[in-house]
Amino acid sequence: MMAKAAAILVLSVACAYAQHDVLTQHNDVSRSGLNSNETFLTPQNVNAGTFGKLFTQNVDGIIVGQPLYATNVLMNDGNVHNVVYVATQHNTVFAFDADNNQGNNAAPLWAVSLNGAGTTDPIADYGCTGTHFTEIGVTGTPVIDAAKTTLYVVAKTVTNGQRAFTLHALNISTGAESLGGPVVINGTAPSSNGSGTFNPIYQLQRPALLLESGTLYIGFGGNGCDEYPYNGWMFAYNSHSLAQTAAFLVTPDGNKASIWQGGSGPAADEFGNIYVATANGTYDGPESKNDFGDSVLKMGWNGSTFDVLDYFTPQNQLQLMQQDLDLGSSGPLILPDQPGLYPHELVIGGKQGTLYLVNRDNLGQFNPDADDVVQSIPQAVVDELTGVPSYWNGSVYVAGDLDYIKQFALINGALSTTPVSETTVAFQGMGPASTSISANGNSNGILWALAHSTNVLYAFNASNLSNELYNSGQAAKLRDKLSPVIRFATPTIASGKVYIGGRSTLTAYGLLPGLTILGGNNQTGEEKSVLPVPLSVSVADSYHGSPIGGVSITCKDGGVGGKFTPSATQPSNSAGTAVFNYQLPAKSETVTITCSTPSNVSAVFKETSTVGSPARMTLVSGNLQSANPDTALANPLVVKVVDSNGFGVPGVKVNFSDNGAGGSFSPQPAITGSTGLASTQYTTGSTAGKVNVTASSSGVNSVTLRVTVQ
Repeated sequence: MMAKAAAILVLSVACAYAQHDVLTQHNDVSRSGLNSNETFLTPQNVNAGTFGKLFTQNVDGIIVGQPLYATNVLMNDGNVHNVVYVATQHNTVFAFDADNNQGNNAAPLWAVSLNGAGTTDPIADYGCTGTHFTEIGVTGTPVIDAAKTTLYVVAKTVTNGQRAFTLHALNISTGAESLGGPVVINGTAPSSNGSGTFNPIYQLQRPALLLESGTLYIGFGGNGCDEYPYNGWMFAYNSHSLAQTAAFLVTPDGNKASIWQGGSGPAADEFGNIYVATANGTYDGPESKNDFGDSVLKMGWNGSTFDVLDYFTPQNQLQLMQQDLDLGSSGPLILPDQPGLYPHELVIGGKQGTLYLVNRDNLGQFNPDADDVVQSIPQAVVDELTGVPSYWNGSVYVAGDLDYIKQFALINGALSTTPVSETTVAFQGMGPASTSISANGNSNGILWALAHSTNVLYAFNASNLSNELYNSGQAAKLRDKLSPVIRFATPTIASGKVYIGGRSTLTAYGLLPGLTILGGNNQTGEEKSVLPVPLSVSVADSYHGSPIGGVSITCKDGGVGGKFTPSATQPSNSAGTAVFNYQLPAKSETVTITCSTPSNVSAVFKETSTVGSPARMTLVSGNLQSANPDTALANPLVVKVVDSNGFGVPGVKVNFSDNGAGGSFSPQPAITGSTGLASTQYTTGSTAGKVNVTASSSGVNSVTLRVTVQ
């Protein structure tokens, strides 16, 4: 049995930490936040030069949950797509092509409203603003089954004045309702104080949904208005029939104790146990064991009964409750097996900033004197820890409000007591909450984080967080500006792209299209001539080399005066190609031509403009001078050799002759310089009289200068 369990454990951990699709919040049921099959994005290419914003898609409300991603889905247009799914607080679920927004992909592949005959629930009805929402619709991250057939999502609606939460099972190809859905979520649980009936008015379905072994787990807490009489609830539904199989009340003899976890979902371990963390609420101690405020609950099935199997409650639970320091502001992270005394562990934190490493085989229950846990690290973060930590390659990554993101190493089943690395960026205001990690196995780890207060996407080297690779504010002209996001938003990384849900948009980041020179580079031509080979470039995506049409490409020569035809800006054609004819400038020089896309990806041509052949000679200066015999003229004799366009030709030999008058020239011959000028000094002969000096060069006319010897 132990060998079998070990085999199951290895398989489960491998599945949990080696996904390509992102079908559930934070990537897997352990809530690791890790995509370990990322082969496109590396610390070398995630920088502002090669990585940036690819496209956006507009939606009809706030996206609170994490985007989900499914590969190779046959959609209702008859084509196979990689698809990103998001749901809004306006109760609309959208399916977008995950690779681009061009052509038919500019519109959603499908969009389905879950309002039915009703509306979303207006937050104004509750008289509080703490939610940062204007309406309540879909809040918790949906989940997609492993077979990629069904997306499960919970919506809140108001119909004829009646508020209700409904569970929907949508066909991921069409958006159509399936499995007999939707079904209204309601239920009762034993209670001594009258709180045993689920009241949707005061509840919020904030945590992500969990799908584990054919059962959907759906958590609830308060709607952000703490003055109302809410409780924490957990419901279980059969994922095949949508029949309710359990309704669990966290505080049957008390109140509050939300399950919200900063949006993170219930977690599951390799044995099928379910883990949640609860927020401020009643805790009645080890005697009754009924009310579990500020606790970690290990839950499971005893026949048809779903109940608490074990729990951990911090020894200062009363203080946590009284000071609004929810343990359950963060969700549990299930760790892979560890060496040492406690192979099965989880990590949990909360608003107090303490990080707990807990033995899953014995959570430790409640000890008023000292917490019975594997390890606790007080002030692991300086302020609130919300969402859920991330895990990769033997490290746990923790992101708190008003703090740096920190990497704690796991060594022999224990966390390093201080961070082994941390970011140089302090996340002010609302912190990153749940971060995400992309990696290719144990290499090329990148930690992705959102600064919710400033709407910036960051990427850090996960092996050393002090190495910031990228942020969306680095590129010029706001190229990568992130649309506003809601607190607790979490990035999704899949197939080389990063997807972020915002207040009104879905934004996709990734490797920028590449621009390649096809022809016309390194040519030489006479000034003002058109280069014989046109300049041609090709724009293609950086993932599969597919050509991209319709991309505006602009070429510039640095203002040297050349001319592009038909124009300096042209769109790429269906083959991804753009062609420019170029007339060289009116002088001899090396010309650098930069062609670029709107995302500032560039291709650089080097061309050479040269002068033409000598065409004529002109007199510049030194004519009509006088001097005594055997005397140098006061000024040199200067002529210019030009080409057919009037530009000086360098390196031309010019011979001077006084036609037997006995004088001398220095130099003789003279060589034209860079501007085509040739200059010589003439010393007169010994005989007085008029002297004609002739300047001549092969292939051009001669020039005569007159000198008087007196």
